[in-house]
Amino acid sequence: MATIYRALATAMLLIYGWAVVKGLSAGDDTAALATHVGTGLFAAVAGCLVNSVPFAYFLGTRFWVKAFVRAARAGDDWSARHDLWMKDRAYPVMYLAAFLPAGVAITGGLVDSGRIGGWWHAGFVVGAVVIQVAALFLTPRSMLRNSALMDELADTHHVPKPGTPQMQELIDHEEQDALPPLFQLSRVLLLAAANVMVLWLYLRFGTESWRGAPLLPFALGTCALAALGLGLNARFDPDRPASRAAAWSRALALGVSGALLSVWLWRLGA
Repeated sequence: MATIYRALATAMLLIYGWAVVKGLSAGDDTAALATHVGTGLFAAVAGCLVNSVPFAYFLGTRFWVKAFVRAARAGDDWSARHDLWMKDRAYPVMYLAAFLPAGVAITGGLVDSGRIGGWWHAGFVVGAVVIQVAALFLTPRSMLRNSALMDELADTHHVPKPGTPQMQELIDHEEQDALPPLFQLSRVLLLAAANVMVLWLYLRFGTESWRGAPLLPFALGTCALAALGLGLNARFDPDRPASRAAAWSRALALGVSGALLSVWLWRLGA
C-alpha cells in the first residue's frame, strides 16, 4: 500500500503542476481560463480521492489488528501500538492533503466570479502542493511501520485454523458482535453527511450556474444523515455500546437542533 500511495501522490503532484501551468498561461483568454477551470476541478476531485486512500487503509488495518488480537488472545498492547499512528506527524498532514483540494476548487470559483482576491486561490494552491509533498514522504513511512507491526503480530500469535469449530465460532462472533454491520454503516452515513455540505459549498461558491443552490435541502439532508449515523454509531459501538434510549436521544437531539438552526438561517436569508 505504501508503494501504491507513493505512486498516486507523485501523480497528484504532476496533476497539480498541470493545472497550475494552465492557470498561469491562461491570462485573459476565455477559452484558456475555461480549460484551467476544468483541469483545476479534475485536480481537486483527484486530490480528495487519492488522499482518502490512507484513511481507508489505516481504518481497515485497525479493524484487522483488533480482530486478530481478539482471535489470538494477544493482548491490548498491540492495538495501542497500532493507534500510535494517530499521534504521528503524518496524521495532520493526511487530513490537510484530503481537504485542501476542496479549498482550492472553492477559492478558484470565488476568484473567477470576482468575490475574492487571486492571492486566496494562490495560497490554497501552494498549500495543497506543499502538503502533498509532505504526504508523499510522511504517509508511506507510517504505512510501512504499520505493516511491520501487523507482520510482527501475525508472527508472534496465531488464530484458529480454517475449517475448525473454533474458527467458525470466531467468524460468527466477528460478524455479529465484534464488527456489527450497522456500526460500519454508521461511518458511511457520517461521511455522506459531511459530503452533502461539501457539495453545497462547492455549488454555492465554486460555480456560476449553480451559485443560487439553496442551503436548506442540503442542510436538512446533512442533519438527517448525521442523526442516523450518530445513533447507529453509539448504539452498535463494539467497544462501548450505548443503550437504545441514550444513543437515539442524543442523536435525535443533535439532528433536530441542526435542522431548526438550518431553517432559521434559511428564513434569515430569505
